[in-house]
Amino acid sequence: MSERVVPQNSDGAPVTGLAELLSHLTELHEPGNESAPLNNKLFDDVELQLTPSNIPIIQPTLLPPLMSLLKTTTQDPTSLSVVFSLTTKLLSPFSFTQCLSLGGAESLVSALQSPLPGANLLALNIIQKAASSPAEVDSLASLPEVVEELLRIWLSSPDADVGGRSTRVLGSLLETDCDIIPDTTMSNGVNGASPAETQLIKRRIPGHASLWRLVIWDRHYLELIVSLCRPAIINRQATFAQDRLLRLIPRLTALHPRAMAISPFPDLFPLPEYADESIGHGLLQWAALSMVDTSDVLMHQTLIVFYESFVSIMRIAGESADKDAIVRNVVKAATSQDQELKQALRTLPDRTIQEEAEPLARYISRILD
Repeated sequence: MSERVVPQNSDGAPVTGLAELLSHLTELHEPGNESAPLNNKLFDDVELQLTPSNIPIIQPTLLPPLMSLLKTTTQDPTSLSVVFSLTTKLLSPFSFTQCLSLGGAESLVSALQSPLPGANLLALNIIQKAASSPAEVDSLASLPEVVEELLRIWLSSPDADVGGRSTRVLGSLLETDCDIIPDTTMSNGVNGASPAETQLIKRRIPGHASLWRLVIWDRHYLELIVSLCRPAIINRQATFAQDRLLRLIPRLTALHPRAMAISPFPDLFPLPEYADESIGHGLLQWAALSMVDTSDVLMHQTLIVFYESFVSIMRIAGESADKDAIVRNVVKAATSQDQELKQALRTLPDRTIQEEAEPLARYISRILD
């Protein structure tokens, strides 16, 4: 008879509490136990002992009951954090395609559609793995149902953590997938924004634009973005969606200015009456000039913060006549109707770190004057 394999930690010791956790999971799966309390200590103790060397041994045994529990439990979302955390740790060594082979696209869609923020975050952690290479992004782009739910949860989730995480995940995916290599420098974030939302990484390998073709150049997905950001009645969730889109626009415009400013579907992106048609119709112009109701004081401030981030990022995104013209046209159109915005941009260098202040002041003057 072969001996039972006991998972070891990095020091060669058995993983304490694993058998007890598996027994606990079995009990939780019994009929009528859907609302039974979780033993948080068991989950935490096992997670603390997981290492790159023992995860591959433990994962085949522990991951299936964890995934099943997430699908069937009626626990309060806050009580499931230990389950999501342990599941995420078990998946950490695996690529996106490897994770996909464990549960399929259907599991990702279900997790993204779940009302539980923890399930959404688990799915986002898996999808984030696709940003590791253009080939992995291609695998994600071949699953349009997953991409659609990613966009939907990004703009429609009422949970701030899910919204912020999905903004960063989508930005990373589109950066890896971008098929042009911009001349950029590193940035540590702009005006208090999260660095992961605004930073530009010096990429050496061009992507294949497979995800760009869906998210930025496909009418179905663009209609989804527009409908969630500008519904017939602007409610609180719509303002969340607008804020999330505005946080991502500068990063994407720095990566591919023409894709953001020139849409194959100009009818989706009407300009305000004061804007000249020559500035073009794209997701950038629509979000920056048409989407936000500036009579809403809070959203007007959000829009000002967007423009401050936008000019700061575009200054370091490399020089090109196309890019400079796109930035100038949008900013001049906006400031022609908004003196508060113009003043905020004029004084932005005064609120910027010293070494960046002078070049930023020159760049803003070149745009506005």
